Amino acid sequence: MWLADTSVKRPVFATMVILALVVLGIVSYPSIGVDLFPKIDFPIVTISTTLKGASPEVMDVDVTDMIEGAVNTINGVKSITSSSTEGVSRITIEFVLERNIDLAVQDVREKVSLIRSKLPDDIDEPRIVKVDPDATPILWMNLSGDKSVRDLSTYADEVLKEQLQRINGVGDVILWGLRLRQVRIWLDKEKMQAYQVAANDIIRALSRENIELPGGRIETKTKEYTVRIKGEFTRIPDFNDLIISYYKGAPVRIRDIGRAEDGMEEKRSVVRFNGIPAVGFGIQKQSGTNTVMVADRVKKEVERINKTLPPGMRVNIAMDQSLFILRSIHEVQFHLIIGSIFAILAIFIFLKNVRTTLISAVALPVSIISTFALISAFGFTFNNMTMLALSLSVGLLIDDAIIVIENIYRHVENGMAPREAATFATSEIGLAVMATTFAIVGIFLPVAFMKGIIGRFFLQFALTVVFAVLVSLLVSLTLTPMMASIFLKSHKSSLPNPLVPNQSGRGGNLSVRRNFMQKMGDYLEKQYRRLESVYSRVLEFSLNYRKSMLAGALIVFVLSVLLVVYGLKQEFVPPEDQGNFMIRMEAPYDYSVDQVEGYFRKAEEYVKSIPEIKTVYYNQGYGGYSNRGLMIVGLAPKADRKKSQEDLKKEVRIKLRRIPGLKVSAEDLSVIGGGQRQVPIQYSIRGQDMTALTDYTRKISAELAKSPGIVDVDTSMEPGKPEYKVYIDRDRAADLGVDVATVAEAINLLV
Repeated sequence: MWLADTSVKRPVFATMVILALVVLGIVSYPSIGVDLFPKIDFPIVTISTTLKGASPEVMDVDVTDMIEGAVNTINGVKSITSSSTEGVSRITIEFVLERNIDLAVQDVREKVSLIRSKLPDDIDEPRIVKVDPDATPILWMNLSGDKSVRDLSTYADEVLKEQLQRINGVGDVILWGLRLRQVRIWLDKEKMQAYQVAANDIIRALSRENIELPGGRIETKTKEYTVRIKGEFTRIPDFNDLIISYYKGAPVRIRDIGRAEDGMEEKRSVVRFNGIPAVGFGIQKQSGTNTVMVADRVKKEVERINKTLPPGMRVNIAMDQSLFILRSIHEVQFHLIIGSIFAILAIFIFLKNVRTTLISAVALPVSIISTFALISAFGFTFNNMTMLALSLSVGLLIDDAIIVIENIYRHVENGMAPREAATFATSEIGLAVMATTFAIVGIFLPVAFMKGIIGRFFLQFALTVVFAVLVSLLVSLTLTPMMASIFLKSHKSSLPNPLVPNQSGRGGNLSVRRNFMQKMGDYLEKQYRRLESVYSRVLEFSLNYRKSMLAGALIVFVLSVLLVVYGLKQEFVPPEDQGNFMIRMEAPYDYSVDQVEGYFRKAEEYVKSIPEIKTVYYNQGYGGYSNRGLMIVGLAPKADRKKSQEDLKKEVRIKLRRIPGLKVSAEDLSVIGGGQRQVPIQYSIRGQDMTALTDYTRKISAELAKSPGIVDVDTSMEPGKPEYKVYIDRDRAADLGVDVATVAEAINLLV
């Protein structure tokens, strides 16, 4: 045990080695992020393609099938799922966990680019992104007030968004419920017929007359000028003077066949906060940044912004993910501190010596603070997994020091000098200490190599425990014997001299303390003797009835296995009372935007009537579907309400299902990220016949809804939206000199 011997002989060297680890931990601490769970890169890539006005069947055949066939040949693809809705194709590609997700995204882009020429020309470019846990907004906010939606939208888009994007750590600001200013031209079809103006004439005039282009460059001997053609209209009335065509030699202007209006974008989404019209926005952090730190910066900026907003406007926070993270981490930190205190107290009770207790206790802060260096070096964060590892390690970190100091103290009590005992006792027990520590390492290190998503979560947990116990081993073989050799007193010299009652020169205080310690030591010793007596009888019984003990142990083992298999519930992430949850709503597919708004308003009023719910953020049209909406409800603090979050979710389901035709689900906000819904069970029903699939899906959903314990049964199968189909008589169109594209463009414009 040269390490212990060197530490005793060179105490400054041992102190500096351990102090270096502590300093590294202290320096690393500020740079460690705070999050709820470790950041996991899910091996999933999504491809979103839009083609305005296309039916689901067209999207499926012309877009989805083409892209699926191209990406199916990529190495490492585990599964491909897709959905085709009106004007939108969404394809989700899941890769094997070992596949590098960044390289997988590049492969997907290459494959899609190869078949781009085979896709319809007028689609928007396919949007290819990987599922990023940091893509979920950490803050849901809104701008509300007694202003019009147009004023709120203009201020949020032109001023507020830019102010928030400048904040350090903010990745993106997503806006909902915007209705920006828009010039709308209303046409009179009868006047168009009278002046013989076609839809294409209007399109051509607007595209040719309302335009701004560069005009080149003029160079002189001494100066250079750029030329810019200012062809855009600067005032709304100017549109009314735009010449569309000529009729009988006279110009036909917009005002002759209609009018231009300073209006707003079409109403496709609605946002309200506590019943007040608003514009919503979600704050996304930059990937890998500290959630709590970014949220704090945003909230500080919001406080400043609220002081400078125009009268009648206010920025509100509907959901703050950092609050739940802080509560969770602070709770774990509290238990970590309490656990450390009780561990030290337990050592004192058994060792009955303040010096030995303090020497042993040094291993706790040294090991924990040193572990911060590893957490920072590996890019880990303070999350539930790393904090759980530190909490679990409290009982393990001090074990090595206890074994060493107890053996040293035993030899000191037997008359050996502290310096000699520190070296001899550590060498005597060193191999056992190393065996104990490496046994723990052997248990936890394989956890870091677990496969699957679970393994990714427990990687930080396992490495944190391993590093912490290795540091505790180093402390027990260096700092503990060194401190024992200095601070422990010889057993003979520590005995009081009866002839000198006040050896310390502090009167009778020392004597009183010694009497108290002596009495407490005698009491504890008496209790230990009783415990030893009971243990001796139990041990004697076990040795006398070995077969019975083995049979009993086997029975307990079998019962434990049965309890795990049949008695314990299993889930990935346990439900937690976050103080807020999400309600998803869906109205019939063919309802108009205004009809859906009135439909959902009933649900909003139901939810607002629940006393425990303090805030309601309403968002209709979320995800691009006008018949869908969500509400994020904020609850009163847990200490101020009698009902739990699960009880309130159940109550909301019961209340909202009284509204005929409304599909509703209440679920927790995702704590893992990546925009994943908190749905524990999903089934995939497959087949070639779409009609049969629809029938089977309806029957299976109805049966599942009857099963006890199952709520919020939903399907991805949507009925087709009612539509008008226009069939063109090609012969007549040809006789009139009109092609199909012209007819389609005219209908699209006029409708």
